[in-house]
Amino acid sequence: MPRQHEPDLIPMQHPPLQAWPALEKQQQRCCEHCHKKRKRDKYLVIALVLFLLYLLGNVVFLNVRTLNATQSTSPPAARASPSASSSTALSVDAEQCISQYNLNAPTDPQDYPCSTCYPVLSAVPANFSDGDAQDAQTVANAVQFCGLRSMFESANNAGQSALSNGGWVKDVRFCTWSGVKCDGSGRVSSLQLSFPSVPANVPSEIGGLTGLTSLQIVGDTNVPGGTLPSSFTNLTSLTSLDLQSTAVTAIDANLFSSLNQITTLTLVKNTKMGGDLPSSLFALPLQNLVVNDQSVSSDTLSNIVSSNSLQGSLKLLDLSATSLSGAIPASISAFTALTELHLDGNVLANPLPVSFPTTLQALTLTNNTGLSGAVASGTAFCGLARLTSCDVRGTGLTAQGACGVCTFS
Repeated sequence: MPRQHEPDLIPMQHPPLQAWPALEKQQQRCCEHCHKKRKRDKYLVIALVLFLLYLLGNVVFLNVRTLNATQSTSPPAARASPSASSSTALSVDAEQCISQYNLNAPTDPQDYPCSTCYPVLSAVPANFSDGDAQDAQTVANAVQFCGLRSMFESANNAGQSALSNGGWVKDVRFCTWSGVKCDGSGRVSSLQLSFPSVPANVPSEIGGLTGLTSLQIVGDTNVPGGTLPSSFTNLTSLTSLDLQSTAVTAIDANLFSSLNQITTLTLVKNTKMGGDLPSSLFALPLQNLVVNDQSVSSDTLSNIVSSNSLQGSLKLLDLSATSLSGAIPASISAFTALTELHLDGNVLANPLPVSFPTTLQALTLTNNTGLSGAVASGTAFCGLARLTSCDVRGTGLTAQGACGVCTFS
């Protein structure tokens, strides 16, 4: 039996295997993934740190505000005494006030606690030094800021609006506020306020402006009113004081014992001030004295003329429209520096002085109907060689002969 033929066996064919990716490429992808993760983690850490710093800042701010509220409501006995300040150390209260002025006042000037900090910082000695000049400057700045802000707060709505338009209390850079001028040391040296930008009353905090040399306040005859505060005597650097159209009442008789640097005093239309000028005024070496449109006592001119201090210093005397009565004192000729004399609009009477100060360059006696008679050439004011202006219209005076530049009716 023939042998059957076995079929040929065909070997199995396996599908081709794909090549494995190179090991270094796998490692590269892994490294890139790790690098991105580390970078993301780094940003998360930075964001977390910034968030924590933000929270910390808010906690500090809230602590300062809470401390301020606690100080404002705590009784005076519980607070550190301002007398603890010395030339080398600050009280705790003073340090806190300095910190608040530096941190909070620049962004929220109206919220700075002047009612608490002004008395504390104004009690810091002028010779204070803790080795940090910035602290001493901050004390001075905060006191002046509060002194000026008190003027703003004392004003009525119209006054505050006008002051605000001039930059007041919008920041702590008070040297840029309207009407305020500072010297090279950052001290307020000049303050000029005109209605409606005036306080209703002159606040006691004005005494913090110890560098003030010139002060002018022009009201509307109703404001500012009241009395000048006792702290006004702190303004010992004042050389010029000008009060016009105010309702300020009588000035303390001894005021100018403290303000003894004043050389110019101007009082115009302060109808509630009374007729008596402060007695301490007559001891000053004034150069300019102007009192207009407000009544003075009948002995005012005599008090001025009899002042030895004024006889040698006074250059300008203007007592126009002050209801002066009586005769011009003969001793007026003793004034050795007087260049201008204005006594118009009064009720002066005869006789005229035989001679006037030889230094006179301007003289007005207009509208004194009680003055009459002939003035002979070379006598009284007709004998003044330096006169460049002379007006006696509205009187009964006449010239007997030449009378220089004088104008009669």
